[in-house]
Amino acid sequence: MDKMKRILKIFATVFLVFLVTLCIYTFIVTDIMKKDYVNVFGYSYFVVASGSMSGTIEVDDIVVVKITKDVNVGDVITFRSKEGDIITHRLVDKKNNTYVTMGDVNNVRDEAISKDDIIGKMKFSISPGFIIKCIAIFLIIFIFFALVNFDWIFKKLIVKDNSKEQTGSVPDHIFENPKKREEDAISGLTVTIPLKDVEMMKKAQEKAEKQEDEIEILDDDLEVNNKPLVADKEQEVIEVVLALLKCKRGSVDKSRMNPKWVIRYQYVYKLCHLLLMKETEKLVELVNTPPFKEIYDYDLDAAGLTESIRNRIYQMPIPIFMMLLTHSILYNDDEMFDGIYKILKYKVMFDMENKFKEIKDTDQQARKQLNSFIEFMEKVSNEYDNKNVFELEKVKETIK
Repeated sequence: MDKMKRILKIFATVFLVFLVTLCIYTFIVTDIMKKDYVNVFGYSYFVVASGSMSGTIEVDDIVVVKITKDVNVGDVITFRSKEGDIITHRLVDKKNNTYVTMGDVNNVRDEAISKDDIIGKMKFSISPGFIIKCIAIFLIIFIFFALVNFDWIFKKLIVKDNSKEQTGSVPDHIFENPKKREEDAISGLTVTIPLKDVEMMKKAQEKAEKQEDEIEILDDDLEVNNKPLVADKEQEVIEVVLALLKCKRGSVDKSRMNPKWVIRYQYVYKLCHLLLMKETEKLVELVNTPPFKEIYDYDLDAAGLTESIRNRIYQMPIPIFMMLLTHSILYNDDEMFDGIYKILKYKVMFDMENKFKEIKDTDQQARKQLNSFIEFMEKVSNEYDNKNVFELEKVKETIK
């Protein structure tokens, strides 16, 4: 579909450029150079001024003429008369260098002309009525599709919803902006967190969650609930992003949680609680006005955010975005955090029906997943917040 759209766009652009060029060229040749007609790749065009050829060509028809002297009796030819007028009539007689023409509805033959007076023979004509009919048909088709697809057209053209939710791919324009990168201040207290310890904490929590799931009994049918908190597809994306972060920060074994990253940590923590509390409006406002500066002047592919990775992240539910943002924070990766945040921001802004930015009460799996992740964030804070800089309790109080 995208390939077809590109082809149509190229065709429309080429056609428009051709028409504009033709108009400019015609103006230069006829108005500036004072020539009688233009020559466009061996062809010219004229507008019929009289009804002498009625039935074949009508008044105001546009006749397209191949420029040539090689004409035969019966051809409709365009020529220059002795008075200097340009006329399009049918050739009725031809002897040596003398040519006689006559209009189809005329009773009298035209004055004889020579071969030098001939401009060419008509290939076809275009009627203004035909053009109007084409426009009318186009409008009828457009109105029909507008009625059938009113909601889609309203969102695309009126609300300017350019979301690509249906295709599951990330629009490139969300990464394009004239802003330049501005670094946040990094002075002040710093919390050091060994990444190996964080991984151990995460594995321990996953193990505990798995054991809890194995003994959980469903109320209705008393079956064992073995459904994991994170689906296979979601886990694959988390592991891919983690692998990228580790490759990019291979020499880093400790997370330096300076004020810049603490602000981001608090930000994700607050988003998680807003999701749980179903504070959709506050969530949208916070996502749209983050407490940090976005960056734009970086190479997406070099940052690990290839098109394939971006599209896989784009399809994830919102709790997974919280996890990915936190992983980027722990690895101090500005570009990865910024790229994931931009995708999150785009999806939140264009989620008209709140399917992405709101977790329903009936979606117990997502709520449990989010609760578990909040618990993990709090464990990291409690374990290493020996300088009281995380202040997650204060974040919770501001939400309430």
